[in-house]
Amino acid sequence: MTAQGDSYFNPVSRTRLVFTELPADNGGTRLVMDWFVAPGETLTSARHYHAGPKGYVSERFDLIAGSTVCRVGETEHRRDAPHIFEVPCNTAHVHPRNVGTGEMHVRQTVTSREPDMHNLQRAQRFFETLTALAQQGKVDREGNIKNPLQSALTIRETLLDPTWLDGRPQTAQRLMLGVAATLARALGYTPHHQPQKEPASAG
Repeated sequence: MTAQGDSYFNPVSRTRLVFTELPADNGGTRLVMDWFVAPGETLTSARHYHAGPKGYVSERFDLIAGSTVCRVGETEHRRDAPHIFEVPCNTAHVHPRNVGTGEMHVRQTVTSREPDMHNLQRAQRFFETLTALAQQGKVDREGNIKNPLQSALTIRETLLDPTWLDGRPQTAQRLMLGVAATLARALGYTPHHQPQKEPASAG
């Protein structure tokens, strides 16, 4: 089980993830993660959006060190630290990519207007699973789970609604992922995987 301050290393993208603040520790109001990203790498490349109240900023990326490109809406922003990217609900975006020559440090904060322990912990489990599968060589450098059945099951159980892929009808996503996820469960797949922690001295 992940605790506040736990650090995990993704050997595929050479990225270190630190869970800075967990929903279980703040009443289900936010999930805060610090990412330390090698040059040329990205957090995840899928263009997506988070459904919610119009105008509410549900996600924020604080660029603490390094240089990044981050797409919010139709605009691709290139910025050097320090900088803050705010992502309102229903706005398609792509997570930051390191375009500098050194390590990029970005803090990702996912929030909910009202306490939402369930969905914030689902998001936490997604990032745990993505890292665990990467440690097993089952994720590509763009942050995609290689096995389509595992991908469908994990996305449906940890992200889908309020998170959706951009450019595809929600009904179609729900249907296609639902069918694949059902098959995955029948074949013995599990949606959540716990990654191996880094030694305490490395965090």
